[in-house]
Amino acid sequence: MKKSSLIPLILAIVLWLSCCFNASGQHGKYRYAETNRIVDLVNDAAALIRQNGEAAFPILIKRDSRWSSNQSYIFVIDIQGRCYVHQDTSLLGKSIYDIKDPNGKPFIQWFIRKALGPSQSGWTHYRWVRQGDTAASWRTTFTHLVNAPSGKIYIVGAGSYNLKMEKAFVVEALDDAVILVRQMGTKAFPVLRDKGSEFVFKDTYVFVVDSSYKVLVNPAFPGEEGQNVYDLKDVNGKYFFRELFQVASDKGSGWVDYVWPKPDEARPSPKSTYVRKIVVKGATYLVGSGIYPE
Repeated sequence: MKKSSLIPLILAIVLWLSCCFNASGQHGKYRYAETNRIVDLVNDAAALIRQNGEAAFPILIKRDSRWSSNQSYIFVIDIQGRCYVHQDTSLLGKSIYDIKDPNGKPFIQWFIRKALGPSQSGWTHYRWVRQGDTAASWRTTFTHLVNAPSGKIYIVGAGSYNLKMEKAFVVEALDDAVILVRQMGTKAFPVLRDKGSEFVFKDTYVFVVDSSYKVLVNPAFPGEEGQNVYDLKDVNGKYFFRELFQVASDKGSGWVDYVWPKPDEARPSPKSTYVRKIVVKGATYLVGSGIYPE
């Protein structure tokens, strides 16, 4: 075989390996298949818009297709909140910027903020009424920024109801909370307590403890605020706050497993909590958030 004829084969192998590496790296971030399916759906829709621009919209809006099914659907908005693709065709061409969920969460604005952030993508958690239901359920949506050939910028997204919680969701929420505390200091605490904020969803919430082990923020258990938790133990006798501080001090951030009740429940459940240690205006804080593994 001539050397020149090997070049296309080598390029094909490199491209294949690159695709495999990117896919495995992306999928390795999430534990559950449904999470990866949503990410793949959004990324593939974004690639379609990146290649075909607005001509992709009629394809993405077609019912009973990969892009729009009873399980999930692709939507497309611009950075002003105007809707171009949605399963509810009554929204097309309209601004949905100010839409809120029943708890007052302005989730469309969060889509836009995440898409315009450093990663140009992210997860948002809110309540919404599934088609055919009367009560709102938790919906988790992944969004991604995409540039069309026309030069217009769009946000592509898709979500699923009652999606299983991923550790990646907690890390993303905590990173956002840390940015807020660094920017606003103690003025960020009312935002973290607000159940209409993006920091309280499902059984997940953000808490803040100072260096003396005094709880400053805990929206799920507000009675703990002001208390010292140095000697607090779980039902197995684990001084988990001491361990949370140790992990944060040694590594800057990390995970700790222990047993703790879910909000509004008395029975303890296994919990994994992610914490980071930050210093703001001379004050040291432990900021944490966790999930109850499924």
